Amino acid sequence: MRNAISALAVLAALLSFLAAPGQAAGAIRARDMLPAEGLVASSVVRIRNQAALSAHYYIADEAVLGLGPKTDAVFARYRTDAGEALLLVAVYPAADEAGRVYERFGRDFFSEAFDPGTPRFVEMIETGDWAGAAKKGSVLVVVLEAPDRAACDGLLRRAEDRIPAPKAK
Repeated sequence: MRNAISALAVLAALLSFLAAPGQAAGAIRARDMLPAEGLVASSVVRIRNQAALSAHYYIADEAVLGLGPKTDAVFARYRTDAGEALLLVAVYPAADEAGRVYERFGRDFFSEAFDPGTPRFVEMIETGDWAGAAKKGSVLVVVLEAPDRAACDGLLRRAEDRIPAPKAK
């Protein structure tokens, strides 16, 4: 009986590791921050690097979001009252790395109105769609192709609200 329990514990640990490579036990997982409301479940994909993101949404030739083996990122499509929007959630190893990515992405993607000192930003972009980005701790949230400001801001806020508070050390 004791051997069976030990074997189950080892199997559970192995499955947990395989489900989220590179994630420590109890670590924040990007997929846990996807709001349920409006989510097109079949659209959720794990993004491992810039090439994987570009297959779903082209942002830049360069790795402006710093996606790689140490980040956990997901990309999903959402239905809103006014149409559809896209959501990217990326978890970085540390808050300072997420901050650097937020600043670089914001300066490259948004207009000169972007202020990296503010934790969130929403604006209408050149295409007429709305986009937004927010940084909270080690998490970066980006909304793309939202049909209006309300849809963009609402999806961004719902994702932000799902980010757990940093644990006290």
